[in-house]
Amino acid sequence: MNGTDPSRPERYDRTTVGLHWIVAVGVLGQWLGAHAIDLFPKGPLRIDARSVHILVGAMLLVLMGWRVWWRARHGVRFAPDPRQGVAVAARLGHLGLYGVLLTILLLGVLDAWVRGDSILGLFHIPHLGDLAPPARHALAERIVALHELAANLLLWLAAGHAIVAVAHHMWLKDAVLERMMGWVVRSG
Repeated sequence: MNGTDPSRPERYDRTTVGLHWIVAVGVLGQWLGAHAIDLFPKGPLRIDARSVHILVGAMLLVLMGWRVWWRARHGVRFAPDPRQGVAVAARLGHLGLYGVLLTILLLGVLDAWVRGDSILGLFHIPHLGDLAPPARHALAERIVALHELAANLLLWLAAGHAIVAVAHHMWLKDAVLERMMGWVVRSG
């Protein structure tokens, strides 16, 4: 418990909660935005849409670095679930979410680097290597395919994560959901 009121469930600290929700909203926005990029006509509007996607992705990479650092050094930690299978599943689920998200972000950086993307028409990211244009295009297409696959996998993992959190609240009647959403959900 929190040490002051045994009837009040434990909660994550504000930084952990804030980073969780900023990253979650950012990921969903990135997924939706990525599907809208090709709706823009080729030219400055599409470059700007890709630029926003790249810049938000870079911001998410920084936020994930902060999140991992914060969690390791300062974040609230809870005792693992006493049920061994639940504890292992929770650990694997969180590692999967973090791992897939970091993979997506690094693939995005690699793609922008291979392509030598323009950022809002202000500057270009330097090209990776000295590849001929057809080879560069083929490599970028493979990276994008992996980036998209990982992004779709992340959404499925995140949906499972949300379903499990709601199941904890509805059926297990514990405080797992309230740890991250205490201002919305109160156990009673």
